[in-house]
Amino acid sequence: MAPGTAWHVRVDVAFLLASILLMAVPSRAATTKQFHDFYPQHGDKYKFILEHNCSQEYANYLTGRPQDFEIDWLGGGSPVSVLVQPVVKCLLENISEYIKAASSSAQVLLGVTPPILATLGASTDELAMLSVIGRRPLLGLLLAFGSPSVYMDRVFDFRQPEMILAPTRGRYHAYRPDTKFKMFLLTSLQYVLALAAVTNIAVLNWQLGVGTLCAWWPETIFGPLVWGVLSVPIHLGGIFSVRLRLRRVNTVDGEGYISPGEWVRGIPRRLLGFAKTEWIPGICQDDIRTISFAEGKTYVVWSWFSSTATVIHIIFGSLLLSSLLFIGPRDSLIVIFRYIISVLACRVVVMFELAGMRENYVNEIAEEKEMEIVQVDGKMLKFSKQEYVQRSPVQRSPVLRLPVSPGGRV
Repeated sequence: MAPGTAWHVRVDVAFLLASILLMAVPSRAATTKQFHDFYPQHGDKYKFILEHNCSQEYANYLTGRPQDFEIDWLGGGSPVSVLVQPVVKCLLENISEYIKAASSSAQVLLGVTPPILATLGASTDELAMLSVIGRRPLLGLLLAFGSPSVYMDRVFDFRQPEMILAPTRGRYHAYRPDTKFKMFLLTSLQYVLALAAVTNIAVLNWQLGVGTLCAWWPETIFGPLVWGVLSVPIHLGGIFSVRLRLRRVNTVDGEGYISPGEWVRGIPRRLLGFAKTEWIPGICQDDIRTISFAEGKTYVVWSWFSSTATVIHIIFGSLLLSSLLFIGPRDSLIVIFRYIISVLACRVVVMFELAGMRENYVNEIAEEKEMEIVQVDGKMLKFSKQEYVQRSPVQRSPVLRLPVSPGGRV
């Protein structure tokens, strides 16, 4: 591994380890916020039972003192659920079988929601391209929060993130604003959509936490919030993987090796560059040129880890949502609809940005294929094929065609 690449890998690892701290979400905090705001389809029945049949269990729960009560271990209680388990048991014993059956169908719908959202949402490579190549990390972070489930990639697949920007015949051409005011409106619309999606997901996960109860994690209201937040480290892992394979060529780092001191001294200019491009849509940016690297051991291992973490995250989400109690099928449909709206809004922003970046992407491989290297009067000259054809026979001779390597060298 080249010294410059090794230095960048060390920096990326340090950044990645710092980002994993986001996973330390508090989930064991004592709370008495449950059983206050049931979902509306059957919420009035649960409140009636709570007041007339389970008043003592509910009063014990509101004390918030688990050390004062015995553990009902035959009923599934534990030291952390000693307060909430008797209330749940009493509610389920007094509710009708009809409502229980309806709640079961709601659990099935919620259980299949994470894989459905994963198919609708943006992949880690797409968000990484937006952050690393498009240089809009803040927008990428918001879109990661607004997409609670992550698209699944096959493990050990040979991935070429640069192909996301490769031009394809017949693809949609993004709208290009012709004035600064229109560019400002476009940027504002993107952030409004992203912030609305994040707000909707945050409120929805909070409402699920206080309005329902997870059968295997009953002592917390943070279960849905944990599931939503854990998608962000996975997307950050995708950024780390893409940076190992592809980077945007810029005037700060260039393409060659830079010493650690030079890299540190370039931080202010690099941050200033991010601050400038963050508010510029991809369609309005300058030409996008990239430099790619071969797969290394670090990339293969981390790519495998990210793909496996995505699968585990989806399984965790399905297990969590399928275990929610006290929610009806009509309520679950509204919940799923709100999830889908946020995911689709983020997906629209991502695909528009990628389409705009594709318009400005300079495909180095295609550019080399369009060049013709010839020998004229003993000198090696490089012409575009169109320019070479347009030259007169006198200008073109004597010509010796030579094989051209992928790097453009003879």
